[in-house]
Amino acid sequence: RAARVPAPAMSVVAARALALHAQGPRYAGSPRTRGFAVPKVANTWRVSKPPRALVPDTIPDEISPNPALPNHGTPSAGHGGCFVAHCVDGDSLASTLLLRESGTLDGSSQAVLPLHGVTFAVKDNMDVVGRRTGAGSPAWLATRGKDPAVKNAHVVALLLKSGAVFVGKTQMDELAWALQGENAHYGTPINPASPSRIPGGSSSGSAVAVAGKFCDIALGTDTAGSIRVPASYCGVFGFRPTHGKISLFGVVPLAPSFDTVGWFARDAATLEKVGKVLLPTENPEKSKVEFKTVLIAEDAFAACDAETVAVLLAGLEAFGVKNKLFRDVPRVSLGGDDACEDALGLGGGDEKIPPAPPLTTWWDFFRQLQTKEVWDALGFWVTENDALGSFGPGVRERFQAAADSEFEKDDDGLKKAAEARFAVETRITALLRSGNKHTIVVLPTAPGPAIERTSAAEERLAYRAKQLMLTTASGFAKTPQVTIPCGFVHGAPVGISLMSSPGTDLALLRLAKELTE
Repeated sequence: RAARVPAPAMSVVAARALALHAQGPRYAGSPRTRGFAVPKVANTWRVSKPPRALVPDTIPDEISPNPALPNHGTPSAGHGGCFVAHCVDGDSLASTLLLRESGTLDGSSQAVLPLHGVTFAVKDNMDVVGRRTGAGSPAWLATRGKDPAVKNAHVVALLLKSGAVFVGKTQMDELAWALQGENAHYGTPINPASPSRIPGGSSSGSAVAVAGKFCDIALGTDTAGSIRVPASYCGVFGFRPTHGKISLFGVVPLAPSFDTVGWFARDAATLEKVGKVLLPTENPEKSKVEFKTVLIAEDAFAACDAETVAVLLAGLEAFGVKNKLFRDVPRVSLGGDDACEDALGLGGGDEKIPPAPPLTTWWDFFRQLQTKEVWDALGFWVTENDALGSFGPGVRERFQAAADSEFEKDDDGLKKAAEARFAVETRITALLRSGNKHTIVVLPTAPGPAIERTSAAEERLAYRAKQLMLTTASGFAKTPQVTIPCGFVHGAPVGISLMSSPGTDLALLRLAKELTE
């Protein structure tokens, strides 16, 4: 057994990846390949072996903890951990295929690639070659995920080809249909920023992996806030792109007209760097957009408690130091029929901002539309595998409601929901863009900090409804949204969001970097 050695200056995973590149591919399938190092944790949670990185067998079993990693008490895997165990198969073919995807086996230079050495994790509803996809559900893992994937999800392939290093797949809420970050089968990843509180979901493990410094970036999905909510709760940056901008190939669907792939990072510069890789076909003109106006979504802020509002407005004031557009920001309503023309500088012209249902009603419209789409996407699998009884609390009830709605169709209700969605999309689109004039809308990412892990079921449901009232705006309007860590309420993180018009993703990421550098 090798003796302990001090941690290198670079991250352990990056060091091992570089060592592998130097030694060649013959080590990739070694039966003695070790798991990558994780920080020591001073708690009673069981720490199981983390996912294996593609590393040579000359690296010792254990490496002293990296002093840059905080002793946050979050294990990498096992109970309270952020990584899944079922993709750890030691399969030499899987390792070789991943290396080929990254260009390591063809002798190409990794140093010139835009994400060279950047470590990344992948939410377990995305395919990674040679790894099984569980989607947070033992029933899915045993059926659709029983065999390792033979192709990478589109986004995974892009990251590998850009020089990034895959380190593991992350925990998630069951089939991504929840926002708390809790999984009845696999447990709840410990929130490094506030261990007594939930991490948020459904991309819980990805957010925790980034917040806990187990990787540099992590992929997740966002249908109704599953990137933005855990980013806010865990105190990291998160980005939901324009709907349809990034291919969902190799991703387990939930509600396709709302589903997106997004990502997490600890700083806005890295968030933007990933965007330049995953959004390569964006219209050059849109990436050069300069925003002319900033608006506060007054009705969205009304969903927050007073302490959260105070912290978010202080963050907005700090943005004003960096960019004058964020000073003396006008207030508008995302919903309703309030006139917004003056705030947008439209004056008394013919161009008007159309009305939409009040923000407080959006959640119910979203629920109806999402429920139908979920059953359309997954109902056959649920029925074919008699999977309904396998789901955990909350998720089971939502799938039962979806099954019931299939036999008790409320066509009038769905029609009203679709009309409401169109009205919301039309109003938000008008708020965000008038001709060549682009606008930023500022809104809370969440109504407050994450709730306690011990919260009663009724409190969780009430908070979920309030949370969804805030996250449906981007879903309805198909807009990009970035969430930025803004401060702390009761010692727990809260995030502030910036939303821009569809297709202005890179410009929005650039602005987030400007405001936080």
